[in-house]
Amino acid sequence: MGKGWWTLSLGLTLLLPLSGCAATDPEELRGETLYYLLTAEFATTQGRAEIALPAWQKSVELAPQANVLAAATKAAARFGDQRDALRWARLWRQTAPDDPEAARYEAALLLAKGEDQKAIALLQATLARFPEDATVTEQLAALLAEHGRSGDAERLLQNFVQSHPDSASAYFNLGRIYLAENRPQAAVTALRQAAALQPDDGRIAVALAEALRQQQGPTVALQSIQAFTAHHPSDLDAQRYLAALYLQVGGQEQAMRVLQKLTREDPENPELWVSLGLVALQNSQWSVAQGALERARELAPQSPIPLYYLGLLAEAQAHWNVALQYFQRIQDPALATDLRLHIAQAEYRLGRREKALADLDSLAREHPDNAQIALFEAQLLADSGARAAARKVLQGALTKHPQNAQLWFEAGVQAEQAKDYPAMEQAMTEVIRLDPNDAAAYNFLGYSLLERNQHLERAASLLQKALQLAPKDPAILDSVGWLYHRQGKDSQALPYLQEAWQQLRPDAEVGEHLGQVLWDLDRKDEARAIWREALRAHPDSAALKKALQR
Repeated sequence: MGKGWWTLSLGLTLLLPLSGCAATDPEELRGETLYYLLTAEFATTQGRAEIALPAWQKSVELAPQANVLAAATKAAARFGDQRDALRWARLWRQTAPDDPEAARYEAALLLAKGEDQKAIALLQATLARFPEDATVTEQLAALLAEHGRSGDAERLLQNFVQSHPDSASAYFNLGRIYLAENRPQAAVTALRQAAALQPDDGRIAVALAEALRQQQGPTVALQSIQAFTAHHPSDLDAQRYLAALYLQVGGQEQAMRVLQKLTREDPENPELWVSLGLVALQNSQWSVAQGALERARELAPQSPIPLYYLGLLAEAQAHWNVALQYFQRIQDPALATDLRLHIAQAEYRLGRREKALADLDSLAREHPDNAQIALFEAQLLADSGARAAARKVLQGALTKHPQNAQLWFEAGVQAEQAKDYPAMEQAMTEVIRLDPNDAAAYNFLGYSLLERNQHLERAASLLQKALQLAPKDPAILDSVGWLYHRQGKDSQALPYLQEAWQQLRPDAEVGEHLGQVLWDLDRKDEARAIWREALRAHPDSAALKKALQR
């Protein structure tokens, strides 16, 4: 046939182990059967469903063996052909009754089709046949949980760990179910058992830290994942989670260092570059963010994610035309709603306000259950000075979404701006009720009371709670430092304000606070230097001008 066919045949033969067809008796893989198997394998690898599926159909007819049926089932499921996938999975299970994987696949396909009772019956029958098989129990439990059957999955795993107390993966999956059910205390108990049995597993370490975050707050979670990553520096998932937690407690610089280290160790990973770009963006390090996101774009040119964050980067710098161009280039149904929000914002900032607000109204009618649309519109209105209109939008949204903490937080911010302090306190109290670990809400309410010189003991308690939840957050450090200053404890205030200044420099309010404390500590030259630096960045600040007139 010539060299070309030989090379292709050799390549196809090497691909066979991907689906297990190589296990078929070589004597049976001849002529027409071999041709269709090779064609099916190659087309599947290339993502060519229109060629692969008919070839698998013919392969199943010519060689209805377990490994051929397994490969055909997986290929059909991959290409979204649920009918053939289910038909072949059933034949696979009948052909290989001692292979629990066949039953797992058939059950998953039944669940995806909505035939839950048939799936449950099959799972129960499989468990009855393989009661001591940890893989069967855990995978079937995970399958149930993924399809909304967490109660059944939980009972399966609880029964299993009673007779197999040394199964780390069973405890791990049980912990994940508790996390999904928002039962952090039970999750912590199960995941600690898993970690004790398998202390080097990064998945378990991350899940345990997340359970601790939900139960006791981000500081405890941070301590847990720090202890793991100190001994497992090469675990990428744990390191990523560490960076995310640093961000949550206000440790932007620490998060940056973690991600920069990861990109050095794995420079071809676009997800790491995106993460670094996002953290740099949040930390206002525009050039670092631009470089990281451009690198991610080079590594993953088909992904919309780098373009999306480049658009956010342009937004953050008020480069509205550039942001609009990035967002309009993205064609991704999963991001469609969010893109329309950002496009509306860019249009609004560019002066096309009526069009932008009309687009937002249209979007809100299309997605009446999406609270983020109202939140976005309210923030847009407030930023442009239309605060009364923003509050009206928020009031309407809260009528529909009374359990949305983000809406309550924004309502509190707008009430504070309008000097409607009772409404602000009600809103922030509601945020704390809905999310007891929201450090920003404790800080906002505590600082407002402090500035108004009201209920100072309560203000101190709120700010200390905020500090406990987010000990590195610069806004909270500034609030706590100012609290100590107001209590006449400038020596205690100074390190908090210095750390806040280091992170937020040259923020006007933090600069004013730090300068005041330095002045009162008789370090007047340092105070003047801080005020001058802040004033250069904020030349309209009346407070800084007044301070420098001393």
